[in-house]
Amino acid sequence: MSKKTHDVHSRIDRRRILQGIAATSAAAVAGCIGGDDDGNGNGNGNGNGDSDIEDALDRNEVDLDEVVEGGRLEFAIPREDISDYDAAQSTAAEDTTVLSTVYDGLLTTNTEGETVLWMAEEYDVDVSNDVDVLDYESYMREEEVVEVSDGFPFYDLEENNMALLQHPDDLEGVEEGDTVRILTREEAGDAVADGVFGTRVEGRLHEGIEFHNGEELTAENIVRSYDRFVGSDNQGQVFDSFLHAEAPDGDDGYTFELYSQTADAQAFLQLPPIEIFPSEHFDVPAGELDPRDDEDMVPIGTGPYRIETVEEASQLVLVKNENYWLEDLGLDALPWWDGPEEFPAGPVIDEINIRFVPESAQRSAALEDGDVDIAYELQSDARNSFYDSDDYVVSGTPGTGFKFLQFPVDETDEGGAFAEPEIRRAVSVLAPRQTIVDIVEQGWGDPARVPFPLPAADLATQGEYEDLFDEDWAYPAEPDVEQAEQLIEESSLEAPVDVIIQTNADDEERIDKMQLLVDELNASELFNAEIETPAALGDWTAGDLYQEEARTENSERNAAACIGLASGFDPHGYAEAIHDPDNYNGCCNFFFPEGTFDDEFVDLLRSCRFGEDVSADEDLRRSRYDELWPEIAELSANTIIDYSLTTICSNDEVVGLNAHPATQSLLSYALHSPVDEQLIYLDRDE
Repeated sequence: MSKKTHDVHSRIDRRRILQGIAATSAAAVAGCIGGDDDGNGNGNGNGNGDSDIEDALDRNEVDLDEVVEGGRLEFAIPREDISDYDAAQSTAAEDTTVLSTVYDGLLTTNTEGETVLWMAEEYDVDVSNDVDVLDYESYMREEEVVEVSDGFPFYDLEENNMALLQHPDDLEGVEEGDTVRILTREEAGDAVADGVFGTRVEGRLHEGIEFHNGEELTAENIVRSYDRFVGSDNQGQVFDSFLHAEAPDGDDGYTFELYSQTADAQAFLQLPPIEIFPSEHFDVPAGELDPRDDEDMVPIGTGPYRIETVEEASQLVLVKNENYWLEDLGLDALPWWDGPEEFPAGPVIDEINIRFVPESAQRSAALEDGDVDIAYELQSDARNSFYDSDDYVVSGTPGTGFKFLQFPVDETDEGGAFAEPEIRRAVSVLAPRQTIVDIVEQGWGDPARVPFPLPAADLATQGEYEDLFDEDWAYPAEPDVEQAEQLIEESSLEAPVDVIIQTNADDEERIDKMQLLVDELNASELFNAEIETPAALGDWTAGDLYQEEARTENSERNAAACIGLASGFDPHGYAEAIHDPDNYNGCCNFFFPEGTFDDEFVDLLRSCRFGEDVSADEDLRRSRYDELWPEIAELSANTIIDYSLTTICSNDEVVGLNAHPATQSLLSYALHSPVDEQLIYLDRDE
């Protein structure tokens, strides 16, 4: 038997095995929930990996004359509890899914990525200046370094203060006890007063918006909310670009100004605080706003629901905010609104009971048994079965989530295989992306062909998204053994190369996907691969990956790591979050500190977002990304495996359900989103 024939048979055998497993599971669930009499469902799916899911992408419409007000929605989230009730501290998507009904933002976004005004009545980018860190030199103060960790200096600053910028001439070889010139939040206002800033966004709030405690929302709430992110796990995300905020008409006024450190093409979306807090929470340290620890520490926002009951890991009840600002002001207060008069100005469901159901099989069973009305992140076979039933609704849309494989690139005495780009690229071209989507996702996903998903395509390229798939640098959907062989020959290593593929232990689908990759690597006979699942996601990332020694230890073991991440409609997050050294051990960059990548690559990465030129010219920004994506594919420090199709499932008592591309917006969007005339109501036989 030739080597080529052997390889093909190995892959086919594995595929058949997994198809058999998938088909068996799908049939079992379909039988439980009552598919069509012929057992084949309604023809939308067949449970063998060939599902036609097109109908799930169509919007479900609501007849406004039949809307029923009231009721209690049972909503299941895939966690054992809320990770952190403090929105300033939380980084878990499921926390945001719930808290986004409590906190409203200045802006809102529809499923197409179009952003419109929400609590902001006016909001515009006013000016951008081409400044860099040296322009802030005269406003910097000297501060002693109290600790250096992995090359990063730390300072002992006053409460709510932090270093926004550091003088680059003071950082080389910096050690504890050295003095560094830094610009902190204390001096940022002086620079702004002299016109030294990047981008300025001017805005004005609607008058009459109240928090759940009756306090009126004013500009002071915006300005002071940034304090709560200092020292939080979201600090890097907020202060990545933010410089300063002001209330030009006073704290009680409604106008605000937001400033960035450099000209920033994302300023419009990135400068507002992630959440806006009432005055009684201004001085609550990050992480301490949690009713499980203190019954008085209940999150308070301006959103359509307030938190009524919290019991650790057992109950979280949200009730409708009787003083919801949009219902008081009316939809005509939104300058873009031109929908029907009958469309309600707020959600119509009275209560939401958040159900904590961590296992996907349990969520499927709870939905099937009628214990919950809505669930998401279900196994693909369960999704197919619900999709095939007339008693359930499955809604999907191209998502902003992705699975990626990050390679440790340190050169080490032991291991160190992934220090060679040819080895990284060989693994990437052997990834069976299409098979992973077909078998594990059963069609509910998209194989990654380029380093960004369809929802981010508008600003990511000057061309058509699908046309990029034909570029030489694009990821192959099917394994390319010939190219992998060539890459191994170009490296200093000989086949087979020992590698480990790691992923978290509490995600069966992710494990199945990585097992398919491991099988493919071994079938190629170019690698000896094995899979490891060290721990559940949180324990693994916090205990192993986000550690100073992780990149070296993983390099010595040739151990690449696979986890999932979600970004938004702006393309920059797909490159920045997992490559930029500024995100090292901050957001999903656990192997690449400063100095890992050459300056030319980092400069190109940052030039796609930062600079007066790209801030003023979207076409120029697109052209920069067209330069960046081939560089990322060539570097292969990360390779993306697949993109999600965000789906949400309900029983037929929930009317009008549609999915939003961002998991964090699934609940708030479904309940009420005038921007798409989105609304759900409960139609129960009671």
